[in-house]
Amino acid sequence: MRRLLRVLSTSAPALLAAALCFHFAMTLGYLTPQNPLQLRFARLISGYMNPFFEQNWHLFAPDPITDTRLVMVACRLREPDGSTTETGWTDITTPYWESHLENRLGPATRLGRSVTGAARMIYTVDPTSLQMAKKLDQQRTRAQAGGGGAEASDAQVADMLRDEVKKEQEAVVQLGKSVLERAGSAHCDSLYGPSRTAAVRMRLAVLKFPRFSRRDLPDSKGELTYYDFDWAPHRPVAPLDATTEDRRETPVALQAAAAEER
Repeated sequence: MRRLLRVLSTSAPALLAAALCFHFAMTLGYLTPQNPLQLRFARLISGYMNPFFEQNWHLFAPDPITDTRLVMVACRLREPDGSTTETGWTDITTPYWESHLENRLGPATRLGRSVTGAARMIYTVDPTSLQMAKKLDQQRTRAQAGGGGAEASDAQVADMLRDEVKKEQEAVVQLGKSVLERAGSAHCDSLYGPSRTAAVRMRLAVLKFPRFSRRDLPDSKGELTYYDFDWAPHRPVAPLDATTEDRRETPVALQAAAAEER
């Protein structure tokens, strides 16, 4: 036992340094502009960084945030007679932020960031990817117009890189959908009990604030748009109350249900 503790104590600094180096390497690969090396390891980098380590640069962007985004869920429940019923929409993000305001050190902010981060992964297009895809399309058009030779080889390279960009974008969207479906499944289980939910449906509500010229109006007077997903099968996940630090507190999903009833 003592030998094991000695080995752990001597190897712990090296393991910690290796973990930190890996984390900062993944962060650097995630933040750098798109390049062939980043495309080569896109799935590894995105799988590690999203959704918990995703970076949000809105604070430093030239355009401030202009909308509020809420994620909602509807549940398709199994009834004792074998039929199914569909519930109404329940807001699953606002209770996270309310819980965060009550307990700054609780898990609510991490859960909330994972949900909203997943929504951004689906509906936010990377401008660098769009610009790169446009440049590749232009290069492919010029190469095809050349009629062969080196231009034809350039067209093949452009096609390969364009496919890699498309694969990366599709992988990010699929990861975002997977996270949202898991979050929706957990909330349906918390609201209506385990083993009752057959499918979940997610909705993203986007409320654009009134423009600066109408700044006298409240945010509720802005433009509200809904983006609905298709029904997805229920995914078994850990219950939400298992993530709370104090089991005596009301689960977040139940707070959402109470807010919806009001």
